[in-house]
This record gives sequence, C-alpha cells and structure tokens, in this order.
Amino acid sequence: MKRGVIIGMAVASMVIVGGLLVGAETEGAAIERYSLTNDEVALLQDGDLILRRGHGWVSDVIANVLKEEYDLSHCGIIAEHEGGLWVIHSVSNSVSDSDGMQAHRLQAFVSQSKHGSVVVTRLRTDRDRSGIALRAKHYLRRKVPFDHRFDRNDTTSLFCSELIARILQDGYGLAVFDSTESDLAVSGRFMRFLDSERFEMVLDHQKH
Repeated sequence: MKRGVIIGMAVASMVIVGGLLVGAETEGAAIERYSLTNDEVALLQDGDLILRRGHGWVSDVIANVLKEEYDLSHCGIIAEHEGGLWVIHSVSNSVSDSDGMQAHRLQAFVSQSKHGSVVVTRLRTDRDRSGIALRAKHYLRRKVPFDHRFDRNDTTSLFCSELIARILQDGYGLAVFDSTESDLAVSGRFMRFLDSERFEMVLDHQKH
C-alpha cells in the first residue's frame, strides 16, 4: 500500500477518535485570547476564505503530515449575517456538540486558533464572490454532516476543505482538487487556497 494512502487512512481514523481538522479546540476553550483588529475586520468581505492552525495534538498531526509552507489545520468561509461576520465550516462531532455544518462568529473562530496563524484569502474573479457565502449558507441550512471518510465523490457529507472546493467548483468552475487524486495527504492540502494565481491574500498573520 502506498505511503500516502496509509497516511490518509491514519488521519481519517483520527477524526473518529480525536476530531481531525479542528483539533481539540471547542468554542469557549481558547488557550489565549486571539482576535483580529477592527481595521483587519474592515478588510474582509462576504465569501472570503479563512484558514487557521488549531490547538491540540490532532492539529499538530495534521500540520506534520501535510508539511506545508503555511501552518494550517482547518478552514471555513466568511459570511455576512445579522450585520456581522460569521464563519461557516464543517466540523467533526468528535470535537463539537453537533456534526458537520456549523456557523460561529468571526472573532470566536479566530479565538480558537493558534496565535498568529490566521490567513484570509479571496477568490480572483469578476463575478460576485458573495455567491460563495450564499452557497455555504445553503449547506448550513441542509445540516450536511461531516465527511469522516474523506470521500470527495460522496455528495452527502463534507470535510472542511471539501466544502470550499465543492462551492468553487459548482459555482465558479474552479477545480481546486484534481478529480484523479485519491491521496488524502495531497487532495486536502490547504495551500491550494493560497495559490496567488487563483486567490488574493487579504490577511496573513503568518507573514511568509
């Protein structure tokens, strides 16, 4: 069995027992207060993508497996709601009271991140990017569960980066993941949302 497949299976197993993609963090359990400034929040738009590194050993495993330039373990979509900004994302029920699609206030999402790890990017397109947030709200209303199998061919459940990839594919014709890829360690890479040809950097707390 190929090393990448073995890694993928190991990571998928850890979701069940420890909660992949968000690590051990839950709302209200931040290790230290971490937030965006008012000026930074003012830069954000409906449909932006937010990525972060979570706390906990599972987040450590994800970062160590992916070995990416940026230190990341989770991602979501920024959406305007009730006059404020929220983050819509997919979370495993192993680290949350509910499984799958969830929405948290922006600063609450940031506070659960490893200090200095938040990155925000924006799709380069002439089209209205608010459609990204609208589609995320659609999945949220449907209460789509978390994809514990990491099967991108299964349309009934979604893991965090799969949520974004599917919305960009269906709504904007952008193929973030190669359909021929089967290796989780490759197909789930967060750096695809930082590709400067496809995405504009809005905030970079990691300052690469």
